[in-house]
Amino acid sequence: MFDFGFTELLLCAIIALVVLGPEKLPAVARAIGRWTGQAKGYVRNLNAELDRELKLRELREQVNAASKAAQEQVSAFSDAGKKSLNDIAAQAEKPAQAEMMPLSESKKDD
Repeated sequence: MFDFGFTELLLCAIIALVVLGPEKLPAVARAIGRWTGQAKGYVRNLNAELDRELKLRELREQVNAASKAAQEQVSAFSDAGKKSLNDIAAQAEKPAQAEMMPLSESKKDD
């Protein structure tokens, strides 16, 4: 990001020593250190929050995909069950109709 070498940092420290003086320089250095530490903490928290949000979004997508697949399976199972019940009902009606035919024909004969 920034390309600071040792000589640039040393030059900044010498200028700060001359401008601020030896009495105020340690306090200013501590304050700057605290500010940079807090900034790093904020950035770290922001990165962690973004990572959690991305993972949550991926998890939601996976849950939605699994839900769709489950609904498709239930629908297919339901359709297969209805078809089986219709086939069983049709097979059950065939013998009943066959038994009814001779009775009605025998009544005609009488």
